[in-house]
Amino acid sequence: MEDFGIIVICCDQDYALAKGTCASIRYFLGDVPICLLIDGPLNVDDMKKAYNVKVINRDNMKYDVLKKRSFGWGTTRMIAFWESPFERFLIIDSDAAIWGNVLQHANFDEYDIIIDQPCYGYSQEMVQEYFFNLPVFEKDYAGFEWQDRPFVCPAVLFAKRGVFDLDEYVKILDYVDEKPNVFKYGDMGFINYMMFKGDDEGKLRLGSADIQYIVKDFPLEDVKKRFPMGADGPIAQENDGTVIHWAGPKPTLSTNKTYAEPMTFFRRKAVKDATGNTGLVADAMLQLEDIQRNFFVYNKKVRKKLGNLVKAK
Repeated sequence: MEDFGIIVICCDQDYALAKGTCASIRYFLGDVPICLLIDGPLNVDDMKKAYNVKVINRDNMKYDVLKKRSFGWGTTRMIAFWESPFERFLIIDSDAAIWGNVLQHANFDEYDIIIDQPCYGYSQEMVQEYFFNLPVFEKDYAGFEWQDRPFVCPAVLFAKRGVFDLDEYVKILDYVDEKPNVFKYGDMGFINYMMFKGDDEGKLRLGSADIQYIVKDFPLEDVKKRFPMGADGPIAQENDGTVIHWAGPKPTLSTNKTYAEPMTFFRRKAVKDATGNTGLVADAMLQLEDIQRNFFVYNKKVRKKLGNLVKAK
């Protein structure tokens, strides 16, 4: 595919999983170019060595407004729509892994953005919980009909660079600063709004495909059957093409809260490809990564709590 690559979003607290994401790309999709979209200072020399990844960070961006205002939980993803090194891209979160040939869904001849096909519709109560504060949203965005929309978790989507208007996005950032609780869950609300509004107005062509499997939405036994692992690795079917997304409990090495075997396999592959280590040595390295990840997560929560206490005073 011409001028195409995969962008993986990461920061210090999820880089351990992002390495597995990169390894899953190499395992199933060969030498497709990979770019890490990095929030914060982070050394990624191991992934540069193993997979020749590109990097988007504050040091190499074109747009100052994105550098200043679009890093952080819920906004980092949006940077790719203007700063992507590829004209066409698949962007995925770091708590995800490729399974099969997901590129079979990259129909850029007909669509500018391709989102997941949700397994279920959203009731008004669910839209209120996950996407918009409806009483305020309906008042401030009165021209947008939100009913019966197939809204999605945007952790996995195909898109073309430049498909959104930057000025419109900045206006949304201004609105979020003024009214931070109207669009829910970071970009969940406003990216869905931007995609469906753009499609309504004929500014972009929005398509959908079965490209995301959200692990927490299914019973554990169903997940294991859907993504079986053999002695030599994944047992994927010929027509498989999806992204496993561990929203909820994360697939760390020793977890018993979710089905982590696919990500564990890919994380071990990343260690081998970057350092040559396998077996007990590789697993010790992964355990250390998980300890570091837990520290970063805990440290972020403490800083957030202290920040809230300062604001309360």
